[in-house]
Amino acid sequence: MRGTLRLRAGCRPALRPLALAAALACLGPAPASADEYAGWQRDCVGRTYAITPDVSCQRGYAEGLAAVITGKAGDPAGTWGYIDPQGGMVIKPAFQEAESFQNGLAAVRQGDLWGYIDQRGNWAIEPRFTRASGFNAEGTALVEQDERDVLINRQGQVLKTFALGTRSWGFERGQKLAEMEVPQPPRLFNTATGRALTLPADVMMLAPSDSGYLPAQRRSSRYGGWWGLLDADGRWAIAPDVLRSQQPPLRDGDTLAVQRDDTWRFVRPDGTALDGDGYESVTRVAPGLWLVKPKGQGPYALLDAQLKPLHTFTNPYVGVEATDDWKVLSDIDAVILIPPNGKPQVVRAAFGRVTVSHGLAWVNAQQPSAARADSAVPAAAAAAADAAQAVQVTAAADAAVSADAGGDDTEATLAQIYRADGTPLLDAGTVERLAQYRVTPFSPRRDDKAQAEALPLALLHPHDYSQPTGILTRSGRIVTNPEWDDISSYDASAPLLVQTRKRTVGAIDAEGNWILPPRFAGIGGFKGAYAWARTPDMDRDAAVLIDTRGNPQKLPARIEVNGDKLDGDLLYFHAVDGRRDRRWGLWNIRGASEVVKPMLERIEDFTDDWAKAQDHDRWGVIDRQGKWVVPATYSGSYELDYLGNGYLLAREPRRADDTGYGDAYRLIDLRTGKRSAVLHERPQDLKRGRYLAQGTDGATLLFDAQGGMTRLFEGEPERQEQFGDWIYVQYRSRNGAIDARGNFKVPAVQGEFNPFFVQPEGLARVFDGQRYRLMDENGKTLLAARGDGTPLASMKRVVFRDSKNSQSVMTDLQGREITRLQGEFTLEERNASEGVVVYRGQNDRYGFVNADGKRVVGPYFDRLGPLRDGLALARREQRSGKLLGYIDLTGRYVIPPTFGWADDFSEGRALVRREGLLQFIDKRGATMTLFGLICGEVVVFDAQGRLTWPREKLTCPDARDLEYAPAPESAQAQ
Repeated sequence: MRGTLRLRAGCRPALRPLALAAALACLGPAPASADEYAGWQRDCVGRTYAITPDVSCQRGYAEGLAAVITGKAGDPAGTWGYIDPQGGMVIKPAFQEAESFQNGLAAVRQGDLWGYIDQRGNWAIEPRFTRASGFNAEGTALVEQDERDVLINRQGQVLKTFALGTRSWGFERGQKLAEMEVPQPPRLFNTATGRALTLPADVMMLAPSDSGYLPAQRRSSRYGGWWGLLDADGRWAIAPDVLRSQQPPLRDGDTLAVQRDDTWRFVRPDGTALDGDGYESVTRVAPGLWLVKPKGQGPYALLDAQLKPLHTFTNPYVGVEATDDWKVLSDIDAVILIPPNGKPQVVRAAFGRVTVSHGLAWVNAQQPSAARADSAVPAAAAAAADAAQAVQVTAAADAAVSADAGGDDTEATLAQIYRADGTPLLDAGTVERLAQYRVTPFSPRRDDKAQAEALPLALLHPHDYSQPTGILTRSGRIVTNPEWDDISSYDASAPLLVQTRKRTVGAIDAEGNWILPPRFAGIGGFKGAYAWARTPDMDRDAAVLIDTRGNPQKLPARIEVNGDKLDGDLLYFHAVDGRRDRRWGLWNIRGASEVVKPMLERIEDFTDDWAKAQDHDRWGVIDRQGKWVVPATYSGSYELDYLGNGYLLAREPRRADDTGYGDAYRLIDLRTGKRSAVLHERPQDLKRGRYLAQGTDGATLLFDAQGGMTRLFEGEPERQEQFGDWIYVQYRSRNGAIDARGNFKVPAVQGEFNPFFVQPEGLARVFDGQRYRLMDENGKTLLAARGDGTPLASMKRVVFRDSKNSQSVMTDLQGREITRLQGEFTLEERNASEGVVVYRGQNDRYGFVNADGKRVVGPYFDRLGPLRDGLALARREQRSGKLLGYIDLTGRYVIPPTFGWADDFSEGRALVRREGLLQFIDKRGATMTLFGLICGEVVVFDAQGRLTWPREKLTCPDARDLEYAPAPESAQAQ
């Protein structure tokens, strides 16, 4: 194992002079067996660190001491103690975790609890906390006790207890404030009543509604709690401590499913058990129906309202597929259908597959003769299922039915089609006859109910090609006609076009009757009441406009010659302008009038009653009367997105002073022309014509199907969902900052601090949920006109990004510009220290800039850290490869690049790895403390090469002739 400190053969006498230089000549990496050292030892001493200042072992110096880890190979983990700048172990290793000293005390863990020690290793506060952080200069610290954050003084007395769920990382070194994260309660709005519900204060999360009740989790621990059920008024219908459920409970009348001890059980509303069986999973399929998976290897089962089995599945994986209020459970030899308005059906179908389309459920099976509907599931369960509403279960159904309603499986045939009330559409004779055909459901050109009902259900291609093509009507009849030759099922529209064996074209209705006799050579397809057609005596380039009865429509010559696509009563046509460019207009066929003159560059297809159109180089929206509903002021069609239900989403032009991230939008009601407030993001489609969006001011906005807007809540939500008539909004925790007395100096309304208040300026870059801004320690926004700024520690400077000119702008604290540097991300703001900041120059190399904006070190380095104690970690690959060294502000190496890994200096010491050995060096590059492995134990040498730890003499051969340093005066924490 490389990086392990071993004594090379023949070098033991070299340690007698006590010179560390001689020791380094004899100590170095040597292989060791994989079992010789513990994993934690390899991580802490033997492994080469990644290039990061955050290491898991051996902390940097703070207040004269450094926490280090030691221990033997047989120890399950290392033990922490503290060394002085000369490498002497002044606080014996006695802790499972240890933090650096901060304002005279250090947080340490013994066993499972944290306490604080002083610099002699004596207990200042004995261990009793779950977590502990550093003290501030005023003598208070944040710890965790009984799952709550509490503020304590240096005697361990609790000064303030924060709300359950509140979380802090404590006071960082040199900070006056501590960041505090505060959970936000969920919000609930009832769209049926138009009011927001007031929830119990301890509710932390909601789940989709179940049987009219809303599952809610009550916070009873730092990060969780039991679930109960709320009623429609937001009050506890069944309290969480009654159900004691780890997951959202499911309710069906007086039967509830709850999860306790990771096992699902059925209970009564008072929480008492209904049976002794436990299940791995439980799903409420429909009123009176439960899908359960026993623990272990038992099969899935469908239970009735009395929890009696109705069906035991052979299929090892059973889920509930939900589409258009239908629910389906599939087994190897059957499918169970739960229709929206009828009784559950067990349909025997080998490898059955169900597709729901326009309210009908198509069942396909490999054995058509086996397709039969068994009797409904027992009467009690069926009656219960028939009387209640279906509950949506997240699942995926097939997007469409394939040509034979069985996908690529050519043996699959249509077994039955079921209506929404659960009754079969096809009689036994029809099912038997369908086995002679390949069944292809019609796919309407427009996916709407009226268009679907005007078409037959399916196209029938006979397996015997000598037989005629047929259709399956919506009444469930098979209709064939020896004249029919070719009918397209895809992108179909009513009336349905049919090509005969004589190569003429006509159109039929949904029952197969000719409504347009086949006397045309071709018909372009109906999109509404009209279509272009060609009679046999016409040239191939000629066409006549006809209605659904075949009657020619009279058009002005210029319209007929230049007419194009159709949409309902509208005909797109063009004219040529003086520059011989086409310009488009619209002709109303029924009204025999020109609704849009041929002056537009482009008119896109209508969706509902609106179409995007281009006038010169600008885009807007017109209606079917040719009126500009949205004026043509947008630069591209992509800036206008029709959402449906009369709502258009328009991209909002960004203001010059807008420093927010992402795009801004407005929702325009095309029915009224009314525009919403500016939105922060795209709205969420809640279905049924409703949309949920967030305004740039942080408000959650609900847009209803009538074009009305309701302001629901303030703040950016993390989740927003629709549970029936309820809109549920869950917010991310918000961040604020408290002072040393635990009072909020900055209210907990911020998204994040990045970075937290840099010192000594006391400024932070904070995200308010919409954009970043600069803030002082009193919560006041600074230099708001400049927007997003990041403070540069120790420089009394702020850097802003000029995205328009791709520049970084350095200003003073009053906003006066100091300098501009090319590139928005030129300055490494987090590496500002001791009056300079790292900048990136050409070829991604780095140098230093001072507070006057002058480059004091040129961009020569492939890596450059912040200036600490007058030195900066640096690497220049063309000179020294991957090795690291330290430079000063002259740009020259003060400590040559000889380190494979290195950290920044702190209090005159830096942790480095040189020649495979982990060590602390001073500002001259001299080794002051050396770590290694001897006799299976982590050892520590001081600057004179003497062993300072362990104190007990090592007895293995590699330890002969080692010299031991005298024990420093220290105390042992008890």
